Amino acid sequence: MKNLNYLLVLFVLVISCGQNDLEKETLQLKEKELALKERELTLQEKSTSDQPSDDVESSIEVTYTSHSPCMFGVKLPSNYKLEPIQEDISSDYCDYHVKGKPEGLILEFHSLLNSRFNFDNIEELYDAALKSTKLDVSYKAQKGNWFVISGTNKSNGNAVYWKRVWGEMYVSDLHIEYPKSKASEIEPSIGTISNSFTSR
Repeated sequence: MKNLNYLLVLFVLVISCGQNDLEKETLQLKEKELALKERELTLQEKSTSDQPSDDVESSIEVTYTSHSPCMFGVKLPSNYKLEPIQEDISSDYCDYHVKGKPEGLILEFHSLLNSRFNFDNIEELYDAALKSTKLDVSYKAQKGNWFVISGTNKSNGNAVYWKRVWGEMYVSDLHIEYPKSKASEIEPSIGTISNSFTSR
């Protein structure tokens, strides 16, 4: 009987030890599984951050600076440097261009007295511009005291955006031209530049 009791106690101890070992192994497996999942998530996050993302690009805020050097006013990205095209100064006209990022961008502003034009209003200027344009036009609009014509420069394939504003005394032009490969860098700013463009 003593031997039987001893065997029973030994059997219970073996079983409980076996269960403890099994529980330990299960816990170790779960820990390894969690570690693998964590590693997988880390690798996924890294591969996502290594690839350019539209969401990342769109979250980058651009700061703008207001300019009104002569007969026009405009807001430009703060890293764009506005400079006169000619050194001479005239009350009849002014011409400026931008030096800055990105490479390949042509951004110019021109203002000229209304009296220098052979037209009486913006509608006539718009009609004449459409007839004489050398662009492959993809967009055109005329509202109030301005018009916009945009499209592709047939000679070099660049994208072109042209806005003309009829002010009280001056007609002012905004001319933007850039390689289409730079569209993602330049186009997000065009709306702010164009909407802020005014003529005196």
